Amino acid sequence: MVIKVDAFRYFLGSVLIVLGLAIHWPLAFLAPLFGALFLLLNGLAIGNWLFIKNSWTCKFIYGLLFTLVIGALIGTTCFYLFYLNEAVFLLAAAVISLISLIIVRKHPLIIIADFKIRKIDWRIFYLALVYLALWLFIFWLLYQSRTGASIRSPWEAIPPDVFLFYFFATFILFAIVRFSRSQNNLWLVVFHYFLSFSATWLVYAIGFDFDPFIHRLNLDLIIQNGTLLPKPFYYIGQYSLLFFIYSLLKIAPEILDKLLVPLLAAVYLPASLYFAFKDNFKTELKIISLAILAFLGLTYATFISTTPQSLANLLTLITILLSLYFVHHPKVSFWPLLLLVLMALSVHPLAGIPLFFFLVMLVFYQWRQRKFKLPAILHQSIFWEMAILGALALPIAFLLNSLTMSQLKVSLQADWLQNVLQSIFALEPAVYFRPFISLADLIYTYAGNVVLLLLGLAAVGVVFIVKHRKLKIYFSYLVGFFILFVNYLLLKGMIAFFSLSSYEQRTYPQRVLEIAFYVLTPFIFIALYLFFCRVLKQGRWFNFLALLFLSLALTFSFYLSYPRVDKVVEDHGYSTSLTDLKTVNFIETIQKNEPYVVLGAQPLSAAALKELGYRYYYNDYFFYPVPTGGPLYRLYEDLAYGRQNSKDTVATARFLTGIETIYFVINDYWFDAQKIIGAEKETANEWFAIDGKNFIFKYSD
Repeated sequence: MVIKVDAFRYFLGSVLIVLGLAIHWPLAFLAPLFGALFLLLNGLAIGNWLFIKNSWTCKFIYGLLFTLVIGALIGTTCFYLFYLNEAVFLLAAAVISLISLIIVRKHPLIIIADFKIRKIDWRIFYLALVYLALWLFIFWLLYQSRTGASIRSPWEAIPPDVFLFYFFATFILFAIVRFSRSQNNLWLVVFHYFLSFSATWLVYAIGFDFDPFIHRLNLDLIIQNGTLLPKPFYYIGQYSLLFFIYSLLKIAPEILDKLLVPLLAAVYLPASLYFAFKDNFKTELKIISLAILAFLGLTYATFISTTPQSLANLLTLITILLSLYFVHHPKVSFWPLLLLVLMALSVHPLAGIPLFFFLVMLVFYQWRQRKFKLPAILHQSIFWEMAILGALALPIAFLLNSLTMSQLKVSLQADWLQNVLQSIFALEPAVYFRPFISLADLIYTYAGNVVLLLLGLAAVGVVFIVKHRKLKIYFSYLVGFFILFVNYLLLKGMIAFFSLSSYEQRTYPQRVLEIAFYVLTPFIFIALYLFFCRVLKQGRWFNFLALLFLSLALTFSFYLSYPRVDKVVEDHGYSTSLTDLKTVNFIETIQKNEPYVVLGAQPLSAAALKELGYRYYYNDYFFYPVPTGGPLYRLYEDLAYGRQNSKDTVATARFLTGIETIYFVINDYWFDAQKIIGAEKETANEWFAIDGKNFIFKYSD
């Protein structure tokens, strides 16, 4: 069966769909139905232009991605110019439909539906059924472990048996991919990625971490009011993307936010690895799929929850992989890559700025002969000047950002040059080993060598490229790694993040180092591909043992990619609990609209954001300790650690905020909590206990 959609038919269909999006339907299911049709039609049209020689699956997957990116970029632009509201959404829908119409005029949609019944390999079929049964059982185990308690790690709530089932599911999936001839196995790999990224949104009933609470609140405010005041310089790309999807599908914003990065990463990481290498290298599809599955063994903490940084990191990885099309086919347009870079910039500049320099250098380097016919010394000079500017970009960006109204204040360290030199000379990657006493020692021996493993795989990939005389083609990737690594060293030794708490000081340099390894992904994946080429040439038992150890590595990675509390590592980041929500609402109720300030831990502040929003500000201070690097949080720590007299600390809080009534809340899991609770009972005017877990102390005149 052949389905042909020409420009006229597309025009009629798109007009009806956009009109359907504009109508407020009395039946709830009609609005998301029109939204789904919009994504389907435009995804196919845009994908047919981007990947005209590829399968319709590939066309739709990437057409959908760029439909969302264009919609988000239009929303971001309109947010800064005026508002982000329903009118802007309809404008974005109309613009996307117009772009698709122009594409369809040149490339009509001709879909050939092939319903041929192919021969079924029943052994693979039964293995797939077993895998899906295990997948569902693991998913059910995660969901059944859902909790509203304060936990430091999802593994505190999930039965340990989950790792055994995950190991068996992984081994069976490796076997399916190894012995099957079908390309549809990629969908099972996508399922496995999604399962691996899903523990947080399934287990944490209230929410995981602190930052997502702020971002969800900001999204809610945009949906209600069309803007945020003051307008921030970053994160809007994520908000506009979520707003666009919400306007199309009418899914609850909180659910969208929790699922966005885990779901997108589960689809677009394996898909981008698969198509980028299938279309640009002489490869065997089975080996590509094995390498994609093994890629999960390199840990993936970034993609287990939605934050602007995680979304920008995902966009960076997708851009790096899709840039292989441009590297191998210089006549391919760079505009899709530019759209992804602009999207990353609008989401988080920490990833977007170096990605922008990478793209500029990549395009300049690839076009140095065909487009820019300059003398060799001149184009090399320009290229390296851009590289040096890119290497300084993030420290300069942080310093400039600090001069604005931003809450993230930084300064140059007095001995920054010495610090940078010490960081360089301290670079001695060595094999990490823990004497084997228990399984935890084996797991952390693996964890301690992941960076070394990445460097080793990248080195193998580079050697392969050099051996085949292709280094010039991939030279920009090595320069991109160099740029990010220099940024990492400079941020680590040069910039003082004095507005952040002590344990957050290393956050930004570490994020940059992680992004640096993303640029090496093509070399890393080449090495994985070569590894499986060797493995498949060996005997049956060698294959069996290789897949067994790889399954164990992926199980380790599953454990290591989430916060942990064990005999080696003890994460101190407690989650927001139902008790925290009760505490926030209890204090709000007993205050009866009278002004007050609460000094409490991060989970309590997250609960306040969720329940009360940005309700009260006093002397420009939020009435809970947000951000954690601010003066109110330091006062909370003074009370929680018993560092200062309670009445003096409360007096300081009153002076800063101008509010007489101050609450101090301490959780029962806090270090030395019982001692602090006993002391506060003696000094506070009143005290209350919520669920016997959160203790509230009221100071009032």
